[in-house]
Amino acid sequence: MTEIKEALKTLEGALKGRFFGGEVIGFVDIAASSLSIWSEVLGKIVGAKFIDSEKLPLLRSWFEEFTSIDLLKESFPPYNKLIATHKARCEDHLAAKFFPN
Repeated sequence: MTEIKEALKTLEGALKGRFFGGEVIGFVDIAASSLSIWSEVLGKIVGAKFIDSEKLPLLRSWFEEFTSIDLLKESFPPYNKLIATHKARCEDHLAAKFFPN
């Protein structure tokens, strides 16, 4: 978790305005888009908040702004479906680890 938090602080330091490239969406925003949705999904599954508004206010603001863009919202899979699918995968993985065939 310490390494993740440091990496997220570094990423937050790269914000140059509303987006990483300033006022328009650029390559880094697109690359970081998977981070935005997956940090929420994995956080929900493991009970952690990776990008919170107290510790990473700029990154949290970017996340909310970026994921509220209609065109992008349409491209993300449904949030509840992602959580259900990956929670089941985590449970299967843990079961296999503790109860191998």
